[in-house]
Amino acid sequence: MASRSSEQLTDYPRPNVAVDIAVLTVAAGAVHVVVQRHPDSGRVALPGRFVRERRSVTDTVREVLELKLGLSPDHVHPHLLAVFSDPDRDPRGWTISIAHVVALGADDLGGVTGELVEVTPDGALASGERLLYDHDAILAAATDNLRERYEDKPDPDNLLREPYTLSELRELHEAILGRRLMRDSFNRRVQPLLAPQTDGDGNPVTRVAGGRPARLFAKEAPPTATFGWRLPSADPPAF
Repeated sequence: MASRSSEQLTDYPRPNVAVDIAVLTVAAGAVHVVVQRHPDSGRVALPGRFVRERRSVTDTVREVLELKLGLSPDHVHPHLLAVFSDPDRDPRGWTISIAHVVALGADDLGGVTGELVEVTPDGALASGERLLYDHDAILAAATDNLRERYEDKPDPDNLLREPYTLSELRELHEAILGRRLMRDSFNRRVQPLLAPQTDGDGNPVTRVAGGRPARLFAKEAPPTATFGWRLPSADPPAF
């Protein structure tokens, strides 16, 4: 009787494996994503790269950052978003995408290779343009991931440079969450997680905002600290 142990891994068809990265930021009061235009079709896609032979996914993430985006892989650390494995997702052939997401401050993307394009609250390109392959689904998932993280923590990705005012922090969260927030309630939630800034004499450090000085804050709580529950909206719910 023939032994089944004679089967080899090469007996099975294998997909291509790619790494795609959604690089998100907030600019001009809205979420933006870095896209790159395909030289042949002229259409846009998220930056990505196939995993080369004997290279790991971690290696490939670094290669996308450095070779495709011009970012330092030592200072940018995308995290795993999801695996997209629809057999028909890429018309060029059977390809699995190991998608990652990272959010960076707009100032950190000044020399990035690609275009910064505005994203709607539901995770689509504001221009109405469709991304190649299933990158629309990856972008929507990345936007959801960003919103979830900003629902219960003050600026977890450090998109704002410290120190900042409570209004600046609230406006950042509003841009990401896609809705207005109740100012007083937001301030009560975040202030226990922030440290008011003082000068060498112990006086409050302020910045003129909206015609009057506003106190400046920096994060003080550990990264695991949360608001405790969902941030309340300023607008009434739609029925």
